[in-house]
Amino acid sequence: MLKTITKFASSCLILGFVIASGMSNSAANELELVVGTGGTSSAAFSAGNGMSIASVIHGKGIKIYNYGTKGDKDNIKRLTKKKRAINLAIVSAKGLAKANDKQKKGMSGLIALGKAEGDTILLIVRNKAPKGVSKDKYSLAISEVVRVLKDTKAGKVIKNEWRDWSVSSGESAFKAAGVKRHKAAL
Repeated sequence: MLKTITKFASSCLILGFVIASGMSNSAANELELVVGTGGTSSAAFSAGNGMSIASVIHGKGIKIYNYGTKGDKDNIKRLTKKKRAINLAIVSAKGLAKANDKQKKGMSGLIALGKAEGDTILLIVRNKAPKGVSKDKYSLAISEVVRVLKDTKAGKVIKNEWRDWSVSSGESAFKAAGVKRHKAAL
């Protein structure tokens, strides 16, 4: 009887370990991306909240976290500095045009998100993959971000947070600012 109980307990322990390791594997496969937005009362922060919610509901293998910053200049600095504080940044077209050439080399344009105060709001991405993440995995994650942002259902979620959400390529705004577009760009 004692042997049976011991075997049963061992089996339960092994089964529990297998289930737990399977759950942590799926969580480990998700790439967490940080989007720099702006102050908590800004349109960009609202858009970032919507993107974060949409990534959880509609994203596969990614999670976007919203990070409040001081705005365009701060977002560009954080996106292009070596410490890699953020992976994505929401900036205005006017703010992006003020980036220096060295900063522009470290980023790519992804998508236009809409308009705020008469200026086009853009999403830019860091060119270098985060530490410990392969270039291929990072590239796939950025492609998934674009897929989620184009998704009609995700768009409704984001529009609930920021009513001016209106996705487009933003090609002319990126070209005017002198920023190359990412290969996954819309």
